[in-house]
Amino acid sequence: MDAGLQLMVYRILMAAIGLVLFAAGIVDIRRRQIGRVQLLILLLLCCAVIPLKKEFGVVDAVGGLTIGLCAVGVSVATREQIGRGDGIVIAAVGIALGARKCLLVVFAASFVMCIAAIVILVFRKGGRQTRLPFLPAVFAGYLLCVML
Repeated sequence: MDAGLQLMVYRILMAAIGLVLFAAGIVDIRRRQIGRVQLLILLLLCCAVIPLKKEFGVVDAVGGLTIGLCAVGVSVATREQIGRGDGIVIAAVGIALGARKCLLVVFAASFVMCIAAIVILVFRKGGRQTRLPFLPAVFAGYLLCVML
């Protein structure tokens, strides 16, 4: 495949992943869950990126997948304090971006959620048990990572 065409397909796939994450974030805000069809589309898009990446290989994609699977494990261990769907989304993003960038996405999303929680507590709009949607923050972290 021509290098220019490969780069164009890569950018289209990354934009499509961003759009699916954006849509999943909206669904997460409204219903506090993500549908299986959206998860499947996201996983397929993320897997399609693997052959187009030059800077990392399958090992790095497996490392990103492992980070997401750890998030799923934390979800099971904490009885859904972190949603299982959030962990699956992190795993999909890890497949597309690799382990290091996946960690950047998770750290950025966690920082955004910390700021949101502080704002909610300061303005007394919720308490310690208030559940916040995580996927919009994952989308923000994804944007940050893709822009860098």
